[in-house]
Amino acid sequence: MLETRIARRYLWAARKQAHTAFLSIISMLGLAVGVATLLISLALLSGLQGQIKERLIASSPQILIEPVGSNTIGDGAAIAGEGRRLGMRDVRQIVSGIAWGANEAEKRGRPIRIRSGAESRGSGIALSRDTAAALGLTTGDSITVIAPRTRLTPFGPTPVWRKYRVEEILPPATDERAGEAVLALPETERLFGTNGLPTTIEMYGDASTVDDVQRQLAASLPNVQVKTWKEINRPLFLALRLEKIVMFATISLIIFVAALNLISSLSMLILEKRPAVGVLRTLGATDRTILAIFLQVGLLIGLTGTVLGNLLGLGLSWAANRYHLVPLPSDIYFIAYLPFRIDPSDVIGVNLVAVALSILATWYPARTAARLDPIAAIREEM
Repeated sequence: MLETRIARRYLWAARKQAHTAFLSIISMLGLAVGVATLLISLALLSGLQGQIKERLIASSPQILIEPVGSNTIGDGAAIAGEGRRLGMRDVRQIVSGIAWGANEAEKRGRPIRIRSGAESRGSGIALSRDTAAALGLTTGDSITVIAPRTRLTPFGPTPVWRKYRVEEILPPATDERAGEAVLALPETERLFGTNGLPTTIEMYGDASTVDDVQRQLAASLPNVQVKTWKEINRPLFLALRLEKIVMFATISLIIFVAALNLISSLSMLILEKRPAVGVLRTLGATDRTILAIFLQVGLLIGLTGTVLGNLLGLGLSWAANRYHLVPLPSDIYFIAYLPFRIDPSDVIGVNLVAVALSILATWYPARTAARLDPIAAIREEM
């Protein structure tokens, strides 16, 4: 098109004007830095969030079954068998609840979440590191646990309580549903009085098939609630998504500032081309033609900066992830290096924002050029 050829000629000729060329280069570099920074930040955030999700999938059950209208699940064995039939490789019947844990020697106490598990052997108890520190306990000490129920005695109702020896201190868990204390399953059943019935059933298997398994289990089990790992961790996923949106909006301000520089560079170019604009108008160019010419000039600058930013941002993200350019101390962090993951939807979003801001920034200068008086513009050349 004629407008495109003229726009490219104007932009190429601008290199001979030092101040105009300088402003154009600054605008391109500003857009390139903004786009690269946003792409690298989003790639890093996507990589970290991917690591979190992988760990959640590995540590949390793919299917969680909880009772409805009761504290226990009545037919746990049949439900467990149905889960195995549908392809769940590991099905665990869990008893859990909140009790009061106390260190009688130091007069300390706090509520603790107790969960059955194979981590504790015999009649001892395993405490999480935070719980043990809060109660002032260590391996070999005794803890008094008071269950949230009573039993009838000749002296009236009395609370159910037991003393356990601390056998193990557990590291902090990444799953917020993990128990702060772990007992053997028979002991947990006696403490909470579940009469051998589980309070939840956890199923582990292929994460890609959990939706079908959930549908079939929910259809055949009317008195329980069936959740997938996505529903269990929904608050965390929403928080991660919000974090990404906030980061995208914040770092996009760099692109916005670069787009403001584009206004000044295009305004200088229009000032120098006022006589040429007057000539084009006398030759029959319409307001729309002049507007299209300078919009394309700004768009060419914006596209050049965006392409450079993509090459820089995507290249650095790929290299940092491929060659582990940002190592982390393994004794502090759960990963050995910062992961970068390039999400195509993020790349598309960043490019759309950069191009849209470039067009918006050039609209006002281009509109001003389209409204120039051709006679006054030609007189400036005389």
